[in-house]
Amino acid sequence: MEKEYNKTIKQICILLQSEPTTEVIQGLREAFENLSKQLKAGPFLEVFETTLSNIPFAALFSLLAAPDNRLVVTVAEVTSQLLKPVTWAMVHQTFEEYIIQGLDHPHPVVKCLVLDQFLKCDRDTEPFSPQYGQHIWMCLESKNDTDATKLAKQVLEHLCAVGMAADYLLTDESIKAIKQLLASGGESQRFRVYDVVAAASAKSDTTFGLFRQEGIIDMLLKESSAEDVLVLMNFYELLPTLSASAASFEYLDNAGVFADALACIDKAEGDSSVTGSLLRVAGLKLFSRMVDAGGVKPAAFLEKYPIAPRLGQMMLATEASGELTTTAINCLGAIGNNAEALEYLAKEKTALVALASVYDRSLGQLRVECMQAIACIFGHSTSPSKSASQACYELYERLAGGKFLMSLVKEIMKGFEDSCVAGLAVIQKMALHAWGVREIASHHNALSYLLMRDSSRGRLVQQWQFAAIESMAKSEQAATEFDAATLAQIQKYVRDGPYYVSSAPQVAFGSS
Repeated sequence: MEKEYNKTIKQICILLQSEPTTEVIQGLREAFENLSKQLKAGPFLEVFETTLSNIPFAALFSLLAAPDNRLVVTVAEVTSQLLKPVTWAMVHQTFEEYIIQGLDHPHPVVKCLVLDQFLKCDRDTEPFSPQYGQHIWMCLESKNDTDATKLAKQVLEHLCAVGMAADYLLTDESIKAIKQLLASGGESQRFRVYDVVAAASAKSDTTFGLFRQEGIIDMLLKESSAEDVLVLMNFYELLPTLSASAASFEYLDNAGVFADALACIDKAEGDSSVTGSLLRVAGLKLFSRMVDAGGVKPAAFLEKYPIAPRLGQMMLATEASGELTTTAINCLGAIGNNAEALEYLAKEKTALVALASVYDRSLGQLRVECMQAIACIFGHSTSPSKSASQACYELYERLAGGKFLMSLVKEIMKGFEDSCVAGLAVIQKMALHAWGVREIASHHNALSYLLMRDSSRGRLVQQWQFAAIESMAKSEQAATEFDAATLAQIQKYVRDGPYYVSSAPQVAFGSS
């Protein structure tokens, strides 16, 4: 008995040889919809081989120019399924003439079909054509974000990551396309391009140098003078990525972008408008992210741009909005998650002192935010240096009048998921430090509570409770700080896993 997919393929072959009347287009549409279902139902390899033995890819690509929208979409779906097992080298070798046509195709489904194939190119030794570059860049052209523009951005960033930028994506024609997109597009289109420029620059100083030489970096820097706060926020988002190397950071620093950002934060002080609030929040987040940029020396950066005392002032300011206080706490946690930055904060003192003060007087969600920031600081490294660990201990001593561990246990005992998770996260990070294990071991009541299982707690809380106990078990200090019985209990807890429930005792009833 002839298989259904064979009937479908024969029907398509007959229709392809017919005049493209309305009835033929309708028939092709229905036949390709059936073939799409049959490819999904399988057996894929069998249907795949039979299809390509009878319907060449050239015929499929020619149908993508059909005037019927539904037919184009269905043929694109079938073609996409047929191309799944095909390597990039084969796609390039066999379909080079169709690739550019597909990239320039007006239908987004066809663009996406072709763009998807570029994600298979995962080595800079793969065959490629320098003609592709400008057409991929032009797929970013759109007033709004679409599936095609998102995929084009992903493709460009992927190709830059595998080393294709210099030879294939930054040809003279590609540079013209980039400048055209920047000159003709609105904010969304420009920053779509800038996102790729930043990602490509982060991979290579040579690439950054080329963009700088072509004036593209300076075009980006001009965005910092925009009156639209959303443009400025988008600009700030790119700076840490662009600062991936010392050379690129130095260029941006010399251009004054960080000095301007700090001035912008100061200028917005006391401005209670939405715009003022957005500017301050965006500026604070920029500085908190910059300490992790590859080209930045965190301590020197924080010394030159003293954001830490400003964070302290914002946390303590009674007139500050809840959002600004929370943002300042979060940013301090992000900065303190960098070991070198943390050592600077410990010397600078004002920001960490402010954090301890806010924690001591806080309630509810604000206390949760403080605990999350402290967890970030304590957890800056799984193998903390002596000086950074000492900075953490000094903060620990400041918190809750030196009774911070018991304060954490009280927060966990309240039973609210946010408080439990945040408190357990701090304890888990404490156990990364020798002093932390010592403190936990010396508080027997706190440790006994932490080792108690309660299946009524949510799974997230149980996961974090397990993570805290597991960190204690893994600590190099565990054998010396915990007595043998306690250590055995900790190790059993870890062996049993996060969701262990002890068996209920069995009671035997004798017959009377």
